[in-house]
Amino acid sequence: MKNSTTVRAIRLLSRATATIAPPLAARWFERLFLTPRRFPTPKRETEWLAEAKHSKLQFDEQRSLPLYIWGDGPVVLLAHGWSGRGSQMAGFAQALVQKGFQVVAFDAPGHGQADGNRSSLPEVATTIEHVAAAIGPVHAIVAHSLGTAASTIALSRGLSVQKLVYVAPPENPGDYLYRIGRFLGFGDAIARRTQARIEKRYDYPFELCRGSTLAAELDTPLLVVHDLNDRDVPHEDGVRLVEAWPGARLMTTSGLGHHRILRTEKVIKAAAEFLKSANPEPVLPAG
Repeated sequence: MKNSTTVRAIRLLSRATATIAPPLAARWFERLFLTPRRFPTPKRETEWLAEAKHSKLQFDEQRSLPLYIWGDGPVVLLAHGWSGRGSQMAGFAQALVQKGFQVVAFDAPGHGQADGNRSSLPEVATTIEHVAAAIGPVHAIVAHSLGTAASTIALSRGLSVQKLVYVAPPENPGDYLYRIGRFLGFGDAIARRTQARIEKRYDYPFELCRGSTLAAELDTPLLVVHDLNDRDVPHEDGVRLVEAWPGARLMTTSGLGHHRILRTEKVIKAAAEFLKSANPEPVLPAG
């Protein structure tokens, strides 16, 4: 989140509100935390989507979600991250279609072209489950950032896939509430109040979102790709997840950051080859 005029205004008001009216501050912070930002779609992503078949999926009584589909064959589901969109993941589509897969991407609630303004990690996990039920069976998932945590939650609740590729996975998504709370001036006390509100709203405790908590019970073959220069999700998160996930492999890149990594040829090629290979070899660090 950039240090914009809006952020400076929030910081000024959040400190005062946290002091004078903590419950009001918690409600305000909850709303901010559960509201994704929508960014313009770059030309390259518009061109990728032009090659896809477009469909819609009803998420609940009020909201529907767009689906983007390329090719035919075993299904690979692409799961975007927070404030992302399905088109961000579409750089993987051509390589996977060439490997004989059907590729499906979606916009989660409150993201991209989907209905709604708010969302959450539990709702993104539910989205993955809904999409998988509609298009399944799903052979594999390629996920980015918060989409990896949502995929892990879906797997822990019974979703079955053959392979996974996680790009820039946060090991402890709940920690971001506190990081953002400090950045915006709310502080840890308001973040704790906000955590309680969010856990009650979705009936899902933050501790069950941790990759290291869930990984020990999962054995799906996993390739983690993480960049040393990722300023949004530290490389150490990917390392911790691989250490906790039985048999997981780590591919380390450098200089790609958190977003450019999604459209980098060597990353896309590694993902496609991992998903196609019957018995993938260990992936070595990439410079």
